[in-house]
Amino acid sequence: MRRQWMVATVLAGQLLIGCGTAKTAKVTVKFDITGGDNAFGATVYAQEVTTGRTLLFPYGPHMPYLAVDVPAPGRYVFYARLVEAPEDYHYGYTNEAPVAYGHGTRGGTQDPGKASLIAVEAKPGGRCKVYINDYRAILPAAGQPVAVPWRLG
Repeated sequence: MRRQWMVATVLAGQLLIGCGTAKTAKVTVKFDITGGDNAFGATVYAQEVTTGRTLLFPYGPHMPYLAVDVPAPGRYVFYARLVEAPEDYHYGYTNEAPVAYGHGTRGGTQDPGKASLIAVEAKPGGRCKVYINDYRAILPAAGQPVAVPWRLG
């Protein structure tokens, strides 16, 4: 009897562990403001477009990338604000490819009309990548449903 109870306990624990991981999606975030690098600390935001639920993640200077888990299912837009000047320097995920940056050019889409944020579909157990590098992106108000231009990527 005791052995059956131990086996049942172990199986229940494995089921709970499996359920916990299936409810999230892994997102690899790259924040790039100049030539494939980021010399500044930033806060990365993942915001669910319908509910406005906003998750915050620290992104350190010169980090190669950040791996985060977001609740699934859901659609999330990603953006970042520099720690040193969050209202003055902000960037969004609007482009699938790296954008060349220079202090004078500031990169980005170069077209404010095409600066809509890309939303990623978070599926249970899924994986995706985002590339935050567009300073022209219009950012949503944190904690509220996304009311700025966005499109599903």
